[in-house]
Amino acid sequence: MIGEKDDINLEVVEKKKVILGFYGLFYIVLLTLIVALGWFYLNNLEAFTREKVTPLAKLKDTLKAEEDVAMMKGSISPPVDIFRESITSPDKIAKGKTLFESNCSSCHGLEGKGDGIAGKTLNPPPRNFHELTGWTNGPAFPKMFKTLQEGIIARGMASYSTILPEDRIAIIHYIRTFRNDFPAIDQNELKELDKTYSLSVGVKMPSQIPVSLAEDKILNEDSVFSAKVISIISKINADKTNKSAEQFRNISTNLNRSVFSLASYTKWNENETQFVKFVTTDPKSKGFNTSAIVLSSEEWASMFQFIKSLF
Repeated sequence: MIGEKDDINLEVVEKKKVILGFYGLFYIVLLTLIVALGWFYLNNLEAFTREKVTPLAKLKDTLKAEEDVAMMKGSISPPVDIFRESITSPDKIAKGKTLFESNCSSCHGLEGKGDGIAGKTLNPPPRNFHELTGWTNGPAFPKMFKTLQEGIIARGMASYSTILPEDRIAIIHYIRTFRNDFPAIDQNELKELDKTYSLSVGVKMPSQIPVSLAEDKILNEDSVFSAKVISIISKINADKTNKSAEQFRNISTNLNRSVFSLASYTKWNENETQFVKFVTTDPKSKGFNTSAIVLSSEEWASMFQFIKSLF
């Protein structure tokens, strides 16, 4: 026969079961919440990283159309004393750091480790300047200048020939601070560098007119050319199923200018390498977004075949 004491014990046991069940349910809910938050973070990792590295309010909208180039009369760029410029100084390093952060860090990372946001999709990945092995052109001073001057299309490295030679040299001085065992600067190599790029005599710069004005002049003078450009633009805009058409629209800040640029310079049509070089060299003036450098080799190949078929 169950007594009063047994009833109390049963009541205590039941309460314990309820409490334990509550705690069990609580931990299940907590675990589910942790998993959900982890999934959300991983799927938005790029956005979180971008906000940490550079405040969104300070990011430049690269999808907006760039301002047109100014009217400029042809001139000779000032000579550059490569022997003097190759001597490092705190001022040059500070200048190079500023230029590196604004031009290179998106791919190479703020610390030059090849971990920038824009470089995450590049294959092979951007250069890690803290390592001296595996460089395409080599880590010597003149070779680094060549890379900035000509770019490395196969690695997605754009040419920075539009940046003044002394600014490119300042970037090199800053990069060389990442290690203390970069190759010593060889005077004979500097002589060859000066000879190759005519640095000491200056480079002749052609006259420059706004791209929009050049477009109007050519289109008005050649009705056949105009009709061709308009037709190609129409086809790219109308094709909503072709992934390459969508990709081309995405890398264009100004589709009219992008097509016009391609129609005005047919050498890109020779092969895929020429196409990539054309798009990634001074892309803004041709109506392209600088983000084009992060495209994979497969995307470049597919887009080249698509655009070539239109021309």
